[in-house]
Amino acid sequence: MKKVKKQKNDKKLTSNQYINVADIKNNILYTKDNYVIAFIKVGTVSTSTMSKTDINILTKTLSSEFASVKNNLRMLKISKPVDISKLTTSYREMYRNSNDLKQKELLREATMFLHKYSTNGNELENEYYFIVREKLTNNSVLELEKIATSISRKFQAGKIQANVCNTEEIARLCNLFTNTSYGNIEAMELEDSISIINDVIIGGAY
Repeated sequence: MKKVKKQKNDKKLTSNQYINVADIKNNILYTKDNYVIAFIKVGTVSTSTMSKTDINILTKTLSSEFASVKNNLRMLKISKPVDISKLTTSYREMYRNSNDLKQKELLREATMFLHKYSTNGNELENEYYFIVREKLTNNSVLELEKIATSISRKFQAGKIQANVCNTEEIARLCNLFTNTSYGNIEAMELEDSISIINDVIIGGAY
């Protein structure tokens, strides 16, 4: 199995520095060096709530689905801050208005958990994106769309949510690179189907 190459940005990256953006249209990103790129957003899997049997089934399903994938894939993991203030305020309001002692105790514990969660710097959620690119030719855009759709369906076969990003989603994703609130960005080169399963779905999902 080939090793996964990981690159974690230590400095602020701009979208132009990272993917050399020339244009974004019709759900495709065009680069200045004549490549076209499609993005697939993939949901996470909480393996902590799964049995060993279910994990094995998922692994075998995805291994089978991705065995035919010949394209090298790049994955982006973006950790972005989550605003939990509204939820905390809602719990406190419910606590004040409740006359049920059991409910008040549960709300108190939930509020304390959220407070501890936020003070530990854990109020982050991860988003995973797969990037597929092709050299720009007469037929490359159509081919890229087929590949991106096929990859999203392979994840869906394992009951993992996956969708090809539209134009607005791609633009938003590119803007993250210039937003200092989104400083934790990891890029991975996924060179075979096994690395996709082990390093992205099973090993990296929370």
